[in-house]
Amino acid sequence: MSAKRILVAACCLAAVGGYLRVWAAADVVLPVPELTSLPRQIGDWRAVQDTRLDEPTEVTLRADSYVLRTYARAAALPVTPVTLFVAYYQSQRSGHTIHSPLNCLPGTGWEWIDRRRETLTAGGRDVQVNRNVATRNREQVLVYYWYQSRGRVVPSDYWNKVLLVRDALTLHRSDGALVRITAPLRPGRPRAVEDAAAFVREMLPALTKRLPG
Repeated sequence: MSAKRILVAACCLAAVGGYLRVWAAADVVLPVPELTSLPRQIGDWRAVQDTRLDEPTEVTLRADSYVLRTYARAAALPVTPVTLFVAYYQSQRSGHTIHSPLNCLPGTGWEWIDRRRETLTAGGRDVQVNRNVATRNREQVLVYYWYQSRGRVVPSDYWNKVLLVRDALTLHRSDGALVRITAPLRPGRPRAVEDAAAFVREMLPALTKRLPG
């Protein structure tokens, strides 16, 4: 057997061994945060609507806690309302895992037309998040999203899974949250991106305090 094949086989065995260790290990069980306790006033943003998902969607989501809330703020210029969705998972084992927006939104008819990363300063630190745009039936929506656990903000679906495996192996923890902020892109509201980014900067510190560190 060539050296290349031996290396590939060794990597596969190591991956399988790690996989088995992850799923065989017992998670440290942490209290589930009550996400609806997030402030209804964040800076000059105020909550204007709380929404619950329908039962089939909740069953599919399988989150241990979630919040779906729309915020808006008064201003002289038209300000875009933003909708915050946070889904927290106490343990991500046996298929009980976070669903990526990259797959979920296209599943409901939306099509991604722009995908990029953006660095924002929130709570005194720089964080990198996804800033995407999706379209459906001539409507467009701005979507900020990232994965958050143990105080870290991770934009990459792939890297989040790598960190999840590492934490399961070293900390016996696989908890984490998906954070998504959406805002409609409409004529007459050219500041939609700036408004959504401003909300992210003000909201992130409050959310970080409520998620397990």
